[in-house]
Amino acid sequence: MKNCSEEKEKYIKILKPFYHEISKIDIPNKISDNITLSTIHGCPPSEIEKIGLYLITEKKLHTTIKLNPTLLGAEELRNILNLKLGFKTEVPDIAFEYDLKYPDALKLINSLQQAAGKNNVQFNLKLTNTLESINNKTIFTPGEKMMYMSGRSLHPISINLAKKLQNEFHGSLNISFCGGADCFNITDILNCGLSPVTVCTDILKPGGYGRLSQYLEELKNWNPITNKLEFLNSYACKVISEKAYIRNPFYSPDIKTNRKLGYFDCIHAPCADACPTNQDVPDYLHYTSIGEFKKAFEVILKKNPFPASLGMVCDHLCQTKCTRINYDDNILIREVKLFIAENGNEENFLTPVKENGIKVSIIGAGPSGLACAYFLRLAGFKVEIFETKNIAGGMVADAIPAFRLKAQAIQKDIERIKKLGININYGNKIDTSAFEKIQKESDYIYLATGAQKFKTLGIEGEKAKEVIDVFDFLSSVKKGNKVELGNNVIVIGGGNTAMDAARTAYRIVPGNGKVIVLYRRTKHEMPATPEEIKALVDEGIEIIELSTPEKILIKNGKVRALICSKMKLGEPDSSGRAKPIKIACSEFELPADTIIPAFGQDVDIDFIKPELLKTDASTFETQIKNVFIGGDAMRGAATIVKAVGDGRKVASQIILRSGIRFNFDPEKGNRELEYKDYIIRKSRRMKGEKVTEISLEERKNFNVVTSPLSKEQAVKESSRCLLCDDVCSVCVTVCPNRANYTYFRKPVNVDIPKAVKTDNAVNIEKSGVLKITQKYQVLNIGDFCNECGNCTTFCPTSGAPYRDKPKFYLTSKSFNEVENGFLLSKLQDKTVLLHKINNEISTLTLKNGKYIFESENVKGVFNGTDFLLTNVEFLNDNVKEYEFSQAAQMFVLFDSAKNLY
Repeated sequence: MKNCSEEKEKYIKILKPFYHEISKIDIPNKISDNITLSTIHGCPPSEIEKIGLYLITEKKLHTTIKLNPTLLGAEELRNILNLKLGFKTEVPDIAFEYDLKYPDALKLINSLQQAAGKNNVQFNLKLTNTLESINNKTIFTPGEKMMYMSGRSLHPISINLAKKLQNEFHGSLNISFCGGADCFNITDILNCGLSPVTVCTDILKPGGYGRLSQYLEELKNWNPITNKLEFLNSYACKVISEKAYIRNPFYSPDIKTNRKLGYFDCIHAPCADACPTNQDVPDYLHYTSIGEFKKAFEVILKKNPFPASLGMVCDHLCQTKCTRINYDDNILIREVKLFIAENGNEENFLTPVKENGIKVSIIGAGPSGLACAYFLRLAGFKVEIFETKNIAGGMVADAIPAFRLKAQAIQKDIERIKKLGININYGNKIDTSAFEKIQKESDYIYLATGAQKFKTLGIEGEKAKEVIDVFDFLSSVKKGNKVELGNNVIVIGGGNTAMDAARTAYRIVPGNGKVIVLYRRTKHEMPATPEEIKALVDEGIEIIELSTPEKILIKNGKVRALICSKMKLGEPDSSGRAKPIKIACSEFELPADTIIPAFGQDVDIDFIKPELLKTDASTFETQIKNVFIGGDAMRGAATIVKAVGDGRKVASQIILRSGIRFNFDPEKGNRELEYKDYIIRKSRRMKGEKVTEISLEERKNFNVVTSPLSKEQAVKESSRCLLCDDVCSVCVTVCPNRANYTYFRKPVNVDIPKAVKTDNAVNIEKSGVLKITQKYQVLNIGDFCNECGNCTTFCPTSGAPYRDKPKFYLTSKSFNEVENGFLLSKLQDKTVLLHKINNEISTLTLKNGKYIFESENVKGVFNGTDFLLTNVEFLNDNVKEYEFSQAAQMFVLFDSAKNLY
């Protein structure tokens, strides 16, 4: 540390070929006279003290000891982490047993303070190290018993440990800080008297080093306070209840999708991937952010004919994959959609193309059937719908409560679809003969009947009249009929329908009445959307978890109670959720006047044999040619947006099979941003707008609970979009070593030739096309990469950028040490790109205006301008044909990698 001249000269020589000016920089030989000792978990107090004394007395270094969060003590730490913040993280007793104890820490601090004073150096503390906890994640190998927590969950713990220590020493300790610091709490940390502050866990997230600019802005406006201990005591109490540090009980932020990661063209918005209708979310958010509401509405209607309805009741999977969740809050995508549906509603652009003479019959006028009809009609098909009931819209129109969905919203969407020229035959119950007639008169049929048959309890007493069908109940209430439930209502189930039933019952029962939801797992496994569960709990409706119905007690011809058994959670079942297992002899009784089973629906199609309904998952086609099925009729009870998405995808299949050209994609506008603009945008944290809800005291009625966004809110919220469909580069920003690198490449189509050797000649034929459609691409620099996997954590694909992207090495030495990778060699008369796969090297050489590709099997000569294969020589007699896909990839990478060397 005191003299690194030898090592310094060594690395200057290594870096000089890449950065000639380094020899002109005055780099001191003394690295530092400060050192931080991070106490290893389980290190004995005496060892920590010995090392600290050695550094202070022998080496005369300003010394900082980094302490573990377990110093706070088991009771207080678990109270903050598990009870106050709601984290499931389990810190085992052993972590407290072998880590430094508080009394020992006080002795150690006093000892090292005295030694530092005698040796005229400073002694400091740093809070805190990571928190050792039991491994409960699947990303680690089963052999890993422990994992180490950092980040936001550690912040309130570390602050409260600082409070405890500073009060013990009357505010005299020098404490630096590293527990979950970010741009929003940096000034609070400094006002607590904690400095310097380490921000590693923050800048390892998307935005990376670019996040630091926001720290500087906050510090520029910072007003330091004088009584730092008083502020620390106040902040320590406040921080344990701040939303920013409290865990969402229903899901953990994760933008990863199932999309694969390849060499090229990886940019794709994960919100659009997650959406069953594949809405072009960034497009309509962009138009909203610049006030072009009509354009935003056009984008939405390209793939979603139910913007008003889904703007209110969509389960918004898009928001769970919004890249904003790795910064602050997800964008309120659904609420912006509702705003546009209510404010961008010029619809003169919705005009069907000329009729093509092809007829499609749709059975069912629910969301899926209507969505399919909408897209087919726009594409020029003749569409006829057959509906059993006297209204369109299915359960959405007939059963979703008015406090969630306004009647005018669903009617507005339905009328828009009907205006396109779609004929709906109401009151048509389809039987076998009716279906056969429809088959004869139609070119295609879509079965969109929904799942109308609710599952039964299968227990004694379920035939009682007080055990009511959930759909009949919701429908009757929505129609304004008076429904008597009594004082004690039990809803059985954990899906959205059960939540609707319970919240509806809550609005009907008398003031002294009680509504209970009974569920066999815990609320964390409930299939209902998190916001519906939260709304239910907020309204005071009790959830009795891990319980299953056994028997309904009848007295004097009426339901009086429900006998239940307790359950426990076992291993995960086919759904991925823990399987509930009945606990023997655990029966208990719940008083009940009305019981509403709401735990699933079955498909009820009796005009086609069940075996003929088996579906090709890629086409939605049944075993009957040109007969398709989708929505709840295929899936069982699912969400509205999945039904709408199925309707669009079936329409797409019919359009494709009919040979009709019709584009679902909206025309993408020019956002007029440069790469640096995107990266700056992706380095900024910006907290989102909040949805306004009516107070809990005002909810004993059917008024809509949530209020729409104002114009100002919608524009501001939309402007938070990171435009992930244009630029991603998440892996680039999260890499602290800068191993992932964004390069620019003009979109290009490269023909992939195949050479086939015959007895007399070599024939060249076209095998395919390598399409590069995106301007921004990513490669990995192997010399800089330590394969930590941070890029994998935040990449929105299922892949790992450090492993799946082209890996380039900067020197022959580093290239020769690996089995796979690329190296570009610039020689006097030629440039050569080497590609090694499992230690077998292929080359692409640019010389005299031509590209020469050579592997152990073949040599090919390509034109230098259009990369057309002109000559082939087979080098291996056993190889009779060769596809040049590797050569095409190397051609694309050839120019792109030049800036690295």
